[in-house]
Amino acid sequence: MCTKTFTWRLLTGPELTEVYLNEMRRDFPAGELKPLSMILTSEAEGTAHTWGVFDGDTLAAYLLMVRPEGCRVSQLDYFAVVPAYRAHGIGAQLLAQLPAHEGDAEAILIEAEMPEKAEDAAMAVRRLGFYARCGAWDTHYTEHLFDAWFRILVLDCPGCASLAPEAVVEALADCYRRTISPTQWQKHVQFFAPDGSVCG
Repeated sequence: MCTKTFTWRLLTGPELTEVYLNEMRRDFPAGELKPLSMILTSEAEGTAHTWGVFDGDTLAAYLLMVRPEGCRVSQLDYFAVVPAYRAHGIGAQLLAQLPAHEGDAEAILIEAEMPEKAEDAAMAVRRLGFYARCGAWDTHYTEHLFDAWFRILVLDCPGCASLAPEAVVEALADCYRRTISPTQWQKHVQFFAPDGSVCG
């Protein structure tokens, strides 16, 4: 496990644009990436923010977060370690540190692609394994968001009681209702309980 000390700071719009063009387009399939304009608008409106993690002046990782004002949880939207810093346990180290940087958030929510619905099932399995090793737990609720299917995972925050799975789904639904229109909500967001029934 790497124990290197990194510096966390919020990225500016121009810095985020550079990260999107030079890092995110390499690290994520095109189908998983929101348009840059949408990400920048969310940041400008205060519903999202991006952490840059630096080794001196060099970017080592980035974490895009969604947390509209009034939400009790933070949502991990995109997270990647820059290639030169991979394979040293840095990702796990940073994910463990994330709750401490998210202010008074009660939990960090993670939408992890369901392997059985993913185009790259092996990648989805690796991601689930990584999150599990980092302490994220599976609510056993699932989500159909636009054209993708996700498992809803939770990373507990220090000093906060673990949320019940039902409360996690309610908090995630609250985040979406604050960031998309009612029409988009009705058409593109659906939650399913562990028994397969529709909820939320």
